[in-house]
Amino acid sequence: MSPCGAFDLFSILIGPGMHDTLIIGRDLSSLIAAVTSIRQGRETVLIMEGDTEMAHQEGGYLFPFDPRPVSGLADQQLVSSFFHDPSSPIADEPAISPMNPAFQVILPGHRVDLFPNQEQLIGDLIREFPDQKREIKRFYRAVAKAGRLIECRLEEDAAGGPFDGKIFLRRLARFPAELAARYSLVLPGGGKAMAFRRIIQAQLKFLSHLTMDDDQLPLSAAYLLSLPSRGLFYPQGGVNAWMSRLRRAFTDHGGILCEGCSVIRMETKPEVIVDLEMAGSSSTLRGRKLIVSAQWEKRDLLLPVRKRFFRRFRCFDSILPAGYPFYLHMGVREEGLPEKMAAYAVVVRDGDGVVTDRDLVFLETSLPGETERAPEGRRAIAATVFLADSPLRLNDQELKEAATNIIDSLEGFLPFLRENIDYLHVDKSIAISRRYQEMANRKYRTPKRPFWGMTTLSPETRIPNVLLTGAILRAGLGFEGEIIAGIDAAMRAGREV
Repeated sequence: MSPCGAFDLFSILIGPGMHDTLIIGRDLSSLIAAVTSIRQGRETVLIMEGDTEMAHQEGGYLFPFDPRPVSGLADQQLVSSFFHDPSSPIADEPAISPMNPAFQVILPGHRVDLFPNQEQLIGDLIREFPDQKREIKRFYRAVAKAGRLIECRLEEDAAGGPFDGKIFLRRLARFPAELAARYSLVLPGGGKAMAFRRIIQAQLKFLSHLTMDDDQLPLSAAYLLSLPSRGLFYPQGGVNAWMSRLRRAFTDHGGILCEGCSVIRMETKPEVIVDLEMAGSSSTLRGRKLIVSAQWEKRDLLLPVRKRFFRRFRCFDSILPAGYPFYLHMGVREEGLPEKMAAYAVVVRDGDGVVTDRDLVFLETSLPGETERAPEGRRAIAATVFLADSPLRLNDQELKEAATNIIDSLEGFLPFLRENIDYLHVDKSIAISRRYQEMANRKYRTPKRPFWGMTTLSPETRIPNVLLTGAILRAGLGFEGEIIAGIDAAMRAGREV
């Protein structure tokens, strides 16, 4: 079934009947929920408000809206299993390149390559920090043990069944091992260990949507720190290429995709009613279940029933954004980049204390010879920093200062950057950063120190037929957490339907 391109066609497509599931959101989790729902045989409508353009292309350069690596794509892993589901495999799967090194962490005076081979990774850390050899080996032994325990939980979650007595007993039996593993995940102290400590903190800032500033790490940190050995991949064309395939899979299997429309009213009892507007016309959708992206800016439309939502939103509001992404897009001649620069790098600015989101610049660089993203002999670079406030609330001058600070921060690592910039449009980067805030992945802070760090927020709400999805629900698991959140919301909606 085709996406809604005009509103008269839209009214014909959706019809007057009752749909099983309505989904509102433009982010990856919403698309995963939509594909999962349609695979379960449920009549599903996905509402994607506003601009659905997934990339910025100018001057021969292409910049994805979400410049980050993907994981879970090795055989039998979560994302790979989702894309190759025999019930409806994703056609024309985007090309991926395994990263070796998975990414780099650059401190003043240090560069560490995070290799897929665990012994090689540990060896590179020991080369950089020979005084910390014993602590490095101890820490990564703890990471390996804790990471395997988290994998067991994720496999149970991915199975999609209800939480039954068997799962409860298995988790109860594992709990002593999880408790021991949790207390072994202690960051090394200060002094000589500070640089190694900052390497670990920078990795977690790069891979997680959850801020982990304490010395005692949640178990999910071990899963993220083991990702280089499990496999990190460069998605050619960016995450937006994956989202385009997901949209096509959804419509090819009978899903109804409503793009470029606006939600103007919503009711949730006794059934879900959503009024939409497009090009001056309006139409109404009716459904049994509603899945809403937690990043949807209009979710407060649910608040006419504030009393019933009070506890749910008190919990939701306690998980505060700790950083908002701002992207600076650059086209650079290859001679301005180090020969051994990885496609993904985390640059830590000057300082020797705890690494915060504002200390980091995340670099995503197109591959050599990837002419789909940059002209021959040039590379596309997306530099990301996390700001204390949203680009939607900051003025142009504040964001121009942020752009200047990015380039200043990179001079130690990329001393020839300025003279080799071929494309730089700061005003366009500002506009794109604002446009994608509803789809972008923020950093979140929880009020309490998490133990597992897997589930930040429950998908269930105080309204029985409304569920949440989005990166915030599984913030401690990064990219794969978004996938799990989408699958989980759709499976719960299906069981209740």
